[in-house]
Amino acid sequence: MQKSTKSIEYQIHTTNLPANFIQVTISFETIKKNPILKIPSWRPGRYMLQNYAANIRDCRAQNQNGTFLPVTKTDRNSWQVQAETGMTITFSYLYYCRQLDAGGCWSDPDLFYINPIACLMAVDEQETLSCILQLNLPSSFIIGTGMPKESSNLYVTGSFLALSDFPIVASPTLTTLSYTVQDIPFYIHSTVDASHFPSTMVDDFKLFTVAQINDFGTFPEKEYHFQLLIVPYQHYHGVEHRNSTVICLGPASDVKEKLYPELIGICSHELYHTWNICKIRPSEMLPYNLFEAQYFNTGFVAEGITTYLGDFYVALTNVFSKKWYQEEFNILLKRHFYSFGNHHLSIADSSFDLWVDGYEAGIPNRKVSIYVKGAIVAFLMDTAIRKATANVSTLRDMMLILWNSYKTDGNGYTEDSITALFHSITSNQYVEKFPHWIYGLGDLKEDLLDAFAHLQMPVDEVSHSNFFARHFGFLCDTSFTIQSVDPDSPYIHLLGKGDKILRINDLPATEFSAEQIHEPASVFIAYTNGIHIKEIDLNISDVLYFKTLQIELTEDSKLV
Repeated sequence: MQKSTKSIEYQIHTTNLPANFIQVTISFETIKKNPILKIPSWRPGRYMLQNYAANIRDCRAQNQNGTFLPVTKTDRNSWQVQAETGMTITFSYLYYCRQLDAGGCWSDPDLFYINPIACLMAVDEQETLSCILQLNLPSSFIIGTGMPKESSNLYVTGSFLALSDFPIVASPTLTTLSYTVQDIPFYIHSTVDASHFPSTMVDDFKLFTVAQINDFGTFPEKEYHFQLLIVPYQHYHGVEHRNSTVICLGPASDVKEKLYPELIGICSHELYHTWNICKIRPSEMLPYNLFEAQYFNTGFVAEGITTYLGDFYVALTNVFSKKWYQEEFNILLKRHFYSFGNHHLSIADSSFDLWVDGYEAGIPNRKVSIYVKGAIVAFLMDTAIRKATANVSTLRDMMLILWNSYKTDGNGYTEDSITALFHSITSNQYVEKFPHWIYGLGDLKEDLLDAFAHLQMPVDEVSHSNFFARHFGFLCDTSFTIQSVDPDSPYIHLLGKGDKILRINDLPATEFSAEQIHEPASVFIAYTNGIHIKEIDLNISDVLYFKTLQIELTEDSKLV
């Protein structure tokens, strides 16, 4: 096999194409007979298999003389070109860009947005060659990206892996705000103008940025880009990248006030990922293999700690009031205690099983969220470190140790190394509890109560405010479709997720109001599972369901 030192050249065209399609052209010199091009199977930040190949059509290949070459699909994500060694190949295809979220692609006359990992192919066995990307966009488009720029609309990266990690957003009306921390420029690119944000936004971003950099001592990149896709519909999604993050948030009319805390919280979360996962990474993912699943059990470190500390930094820097942090923490507790998967799958196994059923809710109570339970575990770790060290150290110090270790040897962490580090910091005071947090089952209620007591955080146990969830143990959405049933509910054997309540007493369910009931002994419902219609008398007792802990942050509380 001969070795090529030439770059892989990519071009993207957006004009004179069917709506929402882009044309991708890849030029390269073959180093072996019948080269293969392949699209990634997943993307970092979303630990589930993707189906990017479903967006590809019209694959064609030509040699340097313009002769068309046969192209054959060899597996779900790979295409083989019949060509000899040493040929210069031009491979082209159309890619459908109509997924406007933080991990997708979108192309129309007013907005160009891609995640290269989703739409660009790698040349097999040539992934480590430098990549050149030429964007052929309308001249009015303003481009926002962290990808290294060579000249106008021309970008160069050191490898396909690097190329894949620089999202690009462009439009004629793209706006950019900026600030600087320790001589590092931070850019806030947005698809809407500055009037959609509070006048304090840049100062608020700078507050949590300074706090995170101060804790780690250094920032891993020379610049950073927040790429905000502000949409007219309800949406909330963020994805981390090497020196940037894409945030998709809406509706746009709410971003200035109602959704502004969400914007700040998710941006703090994604910025923290610049250290934690983009650099500090499980050993199973060093290096990334974008073409195969990479199973790992330590999602509580990658996402749980980031979720916990992302909000913590916002509170620490007083971007919002202590009451805001109290409300956010209580939302976290509700999500945790209302997840009855706590009793069926550990957070370690739930991390591994991200690759099984992704980020979908799945069957009832099968698993936990590495974000939610992971943040709960991170809080317990933080409290344990504070307690064991008499408040000399916190979880942030543990993360600093991991960062310094990565800078020294570039290796990833393992389950054993995380466990050993935690026990070292806490002087082996949690050798029984820590494995239970990670590998055991249960809602960790008693551990949380101990942590709240240590941090002087008053706590109450309360039941859900929804009438049916509180009294009967099943939670419905606004259309009266059951979303969850408390395992302790006496109706667990009759009602299930997806069942729809049709009537309540003498009224259609949609016309029912709990205020119409004045301490009745029972409530009559008719419901369907889609096949049968059933009727039940629901009996009210003193037992309440969907219970959760709720905390208060007072002047005496020691968390922030």
